[in-house]
Amino acid sequence: MVKAREQTLSSPAAPCSETHLRGQRALTRGEEEERPDLDFYRQHTAISSPGRYVHLFAGLPADLCGLCCSVQNALLHPAWIRGSVYYGITIAALKRSARNINDELNLRTVEDMLGFLARLDKRPLVLAREPQSRAVGNCRHYALLLVSMLRHQGVPARVRSGVARYFYPHGRTWVDHFVCEMWNTAEERWQRVDAEVDSVHCQVLRLSLDPTDLPRGEFMDAGETYVLFQQGHIEPRRIGIEDFRGDDYVRFKLLSDLACVCGVEVLPWESWGTCADVERERLVEGDLDLLEQVAELLEALSRDPGPFGWALQLLHEHPRLRMPAGYRPGRWESPEFN
Repeated sequence: MVKAREQTLSSPAAPCSETHLRGQRALTRGEEEERPDLDFYRQHTAISSPGRYVHLFAGLPADLCGLCCSVQNALLHPAWIRGSVYYGITIAALKRSARNINDELNLRTVEDMLGFLARLDKRPLVLAREPQSRAVGNCRHYALLLVSMLRHQGVPARVRSGVARYFYPHGRTWVDHFVCEMWNTAEERWQRVDAEVDSVHCQVLRLSLDPTDLPRGEFMDAGETYVLFQQGHIEPRRIGIEDFRGDDYVRFKLLSDLACVCGVEVLPWESWGTCADVERERLVEGDLDLLEQVAELLEALSRDPGPFGWALQLLHEHPRLRMPAGYRPGRWESPEFN
């Protein structure tokens, strides 16, 4: 185990909105009764809870920029450590130290993520870690860990599954992505935050956007994606991930996003029911109409709390969307990480 430096984290060099989390106006009892969704997103789920490792959240900063820095202090994205040494470590070096990268990418809960991090370095995440003491995770891990930190501080937050355009310079390619949405009390809106984007990303990709308050249109949730795709505004070859693109991909993402907003923060490859069958062209009668309804609901949830109850009902009660009894997520593996 590499001993991390005994210092707290400084704010990242990337542009950052000055959103302070503590001291926000508390909702009155009447307002809370009118916004059950905010109360729901303030509470941990089985997936977002830090569980036995809550002590690693000790001393977390009170500002959004600082929290993003804490997330980046805990994780490394595999795409950014494949070869070029952006972070002082590579996948090859981690494999030489007997790290199982596929195991790390399949960590589903925050408690499991923190448990792995604690085995590398038992100190709180507010203290700077060497790259060797960080876990390898994808965009969903970054989003989920930030959501967990925000909920820990009583801030309503949720994971959103969709696509982003800012990873490609021309802005016409939409790549699979997950971000965090947090409730901005002062402005009464959902604020989208990409905790993965740090100063390295901004420099290499020449980004000028603020990753802690993504401009409208830079990230689209699955509902927004579905609507624009069906209207012909996105070419099938320009949306998805690797060879999974076009209609099947856009439909697949709907369950991913619906599950996330209902407190089941799935791994990127998880699916069941309608959105699992879409890959195998096994849609049944009524599925297309159902997917249209889900897309409209998801797109509306970014603006209006009204569909929140409907979202919960659909996911937990509809036979084509309900998680099967005894469900266990499949394992994703990349041969290059073995």
